[in-house]
Amino acid sequence: MSTVPDQQTPAAAPQKRRPVVRPTRFSVNLLPEEAPDRDAFTITVEYNGSGRYRVIRNELCSLGADGKWSWGYQWPGGDREPVTDAERDDYHAGRDAWVASHQFDLETALRLAEQAAPHVRVMRTTAAQALADYLAEMERTGRSD
Repeated sequence: MSTVPDQQTPAAAPQKRRPVVRPTRFSVNLLPEEAPDRDAFTITVEYNGSGRYRVIRNELCSLGADGKWSWGYQWPGGDREPVTDAERDDYHAGRDAWVASHQFDLETALRLAEQAAPHVRVMRTTAAQALADYLAEMERTGRSD
């Protein structure tokens, strides 16, 4: 019979450390929870590490400091890979600048998301229009969900 070292007892017990709990995702939406199609108008503020947050829609579209939505950094070289050292340097500098303009401290990210919320567009309808339609329907039907 062979003996196997006890897997539960390390040779030197580490100091007790509490788990880190951090809110990492916030939902921002002009429409109330009970409104139909609410999720389509949702903006998410998501923790990205190092105290920085992204304001996103559809998981991939990021809001920039300029208030415009972007699908990511667009290198002037298009779809081809950078080949020369100068092209690689240009690509990385451009990408780093894009990332810096699309990540924020939490307060800024939440403020930008709240400012953008009424203007989120699904097809041809903005969140503000969807909210007005929802409230008019509630009034018309006498409901107050």
